[in-house]
Amino acid sequence: METTAIAVPLEAEGHFELTGLARGPWQEDAAHGGAPAGLLARAAELLGAEDDLRLASISLAFNGPVTLGELEVRAETVKPGRRQRVVSVAIDSGGRTLIEGRAVLIRRGEVDLPDGVKVVEQPFAGPEKGRPIEHEHWAAGETDAFHRTANTVVAIEGGPDRIGTQGMVWIRLDYPLVAGEALSAAQRAVAAADFGNGVAHPVGWGEYLFINCDLNVSLLREPAGEWIGLESRTEVDANGSGLTTTRLHDEHGHFGNASQILFVDRA
Repeated sequence: METTAIAVPLEAEGHFELTGLARGPWQEDAAHGGAPAGLLARAAELLGAEDDLRLASISLAFNGPVTLGELEVRAETVKPGRRQRVVSVAIDSGGRTLIEGRAVLIRRGEVDLPDGVKVVEQPFAGPEKGRPIEHEHWAAGETDAFHRTANTVVAIEGGPDRIGTQGMVWIRLDYPLVAGEALSAAQRAVAAADFGNGVAHPVGWGEYLFINCDLNVSLLREPAGEWIGLESRTEVDANGSGLTTTRLHDEHGHFGNASQILFVDRA
């Protein structure tokens, strides 16, 4: 079967086949965190679509690697509301819950704000100014993978193929998250946000593991366009942990933040 999407819906409701385009950098049979995170953002959005609620935040805990193949995505409302709604989300596979979390949905509105209250920032250089990533220094290999073939990544500063505490990149997801569906803005943002610890890593691929144990994304507004900009900073500590904080950008400027706590060790 030709691989044309990250996930293919199966007959059972909520069940999907995770394809090779979801593959991550740490295990050949396991997904990059951005792929299942995007699926959970989609599941949360569906619970607010009827009332025109948007995804405002999502917080996910990774209980274990999400293996490629069949999985189930679950979502349910735990706090109803027409202005603000809280939903729980989870991914199950092989009899285990591999990711679980909560998302907040809020109404889309138009609020008359005082002059000068909105923070105006200079957007960082656009993707056309970016440096192509040297895959052999980051994602060598020929098989499909989320970070290697499903997304286009260009670096403005640092980047996944450079060692450093800070990095700035643009990311564009080039395939549908779910076969036959268009990507939403929030899905693009959440899927890209999981790249933060790869964008800025003060220790090198191959020598160290720096795997994120969670992902927290807050969206001030929905991003515009196909490209998501990540401005990331990672700190690591000799106690075996790390912290990545990321500012999310689009063509108009800053629109959200993300954070990840990392498990750090020698490879």
